[in-house]
Amino acid sequence: MYLERYFEAVDAVLARIRATQLEAIRRAAEAIAASLAHQGVLAVMDTGHMLKREATGRAGGLMVITPFSYGLTVENTADQRPAPRSPEQAAELEARTAALALDSSKLKRGDVLVINSNSGRTSNVMEVALQCKERGITTIGIASTEQMTRCAVAHRSGQKLVDVVDVYIDNCGPYGDAMVEVRENEKMCPASGLAATYVFWAIQADVVERLQAVGVNPTLYRSVHVSGQEYIETQRRKFLAQGI
Repeated sequence: MYLERYFEAVDAVLARIRATQLEAIRRAAEAIAASLAHQGVLAVMDTGHMLKREATGRAGGLMVITPFSYGLTVENTADQRPAPRSPEQAAELEARTAALALDSSKLKRGDVLVINSNSGRTSNVMEVALQCKERGITTIGIASTEQMTRCAVAHRSGQKLVDVVDVYIDNCGPYGDAMVEVRENEKMCPASGLAATYVFWAIQADVVERLQAVGVNPTLYRSVHVSGQEYIETQRRKFLAQGI
């Protein structure tokens, strides 16, 4: 029974995406194609819902896609000296860390960053989205509207992802992410990973068609199991030469 419920739940989520998010997907593709046609970069920031790995280096995917992530690791336990930060101090540290990450990246004005965050509210996600806006980097947000609207604001701006990105796409997943009711237990089978991947491949399909319409034929990965690593390296040299 759980198996059948899972298939039904997934089908319902994907059907909702097709029925309600097509225009947003097309706007995202339009922004990305415009950037890539002028040597822009397409980056993906994923907060743990499988899109980062699915988006990059996959057979049939755009070679131009690159991940964006960051972290700050400090080894300084000093347990005898607890130093709790106030919410204001924590927010300022997050802002400085995000700025340093963007400064250290190769992203620049005119590029596009896809931000995948199921809740669409965490401080790191919001800082990156806001600071990208200041830098002229187009942002595309993917989140669960149902999850986001039922969660409290976590960023000092009082905003959530839908409020700040240039294009917002609802992954149409449920509150709590898990879709299948389980007897005497928690729900199981989250929607966010599959839904975001479904959305992202749909965007790529439209991006490639738009690029070809303006005479740009982008580099798409071929499976290493079809022609071998040598062919992939040939593709990569071509990509580096033409930038797309």
